[in-house]
Amino acid sequence: MAYENTFYKFMCGYHLYVIVYRFLYPMVTTDDTHFGGDWKYLTHWNAMIQILYYIANGALVFNSDWKNKTSRYSHHVFACVVFPLAAFVTAMFWTLHTIDPSLVIDPNSEYQETAWMNHMKHTFVLLWVVVELVVVNHGYPMKFIGGATAFAVSGTYMVWVHVIYYVDSFWVYPILENLGWIPRLLFCAAIVGFYQVLYLIGHVVNSKVHVNKVKFTEYVHKYVFDTV
Repeated sequence: MAYENTFYKFMCGYHLYVIVYRFLYPMVTTDDTHFGGDWKYLTHWNAMIQILYYIANGALVFNSDWKNKTSRYSHHVFACVVFPLAAFVTAMFWTLHTIDPSLVIDPNSEYQETAWMNHMKHTFVLLWVVVELVVVNHGYPMKFIGGATAFAVSGTYMVWVHVIYYVDSFWVYPILENLGWIPRLLFCAAIVGFYQVLYLIGHVVNSKVHVNKVKFTEYVHKYVFDTV
């Protein structure tokens, strides 16, 4: 519990810093007039969700009653949204960036992102959730409920991407512009499926890590402390 509280306090402070940094270095320029603004991007969804999640958990550290009352919802949000979304953003961005940077960054855009901002958005987001997966023993929801929530999150964003195109004739990610409708729909289905896989990975890792932590603690008490 002490490690958990310390972690959430640190993450609360870090994300307050992120808010200030994002204010000083906006994600898009004022020249971006496309429908949806910052909310076009899954990266922005992920950033806002992490900011709200970690600031809320950091505040709850100071009120154990409220923390206990909301822990069930916090576990659910982490399991179905925070972890798989961060993992998805990092995996997809750096995979596509490695293949061809123009697939995720418009080469004609005047917006020049700092390297620090890029890593805050696409690298550190995964680091923090992996650390949390190890530090905090999350109670995952029933498989059907968890899977349905994960499907709703990824499916909602895929629909949102197509709404933006319908309203503004603008594809949020350049790779979609290069695909026909059938390949595009298959791509979207693969995205939703990949998100489900990440949710399941989080579930398995969370279970394995904390079962092994319990076994290790029992071993230390049995063979170290009990023999002293």
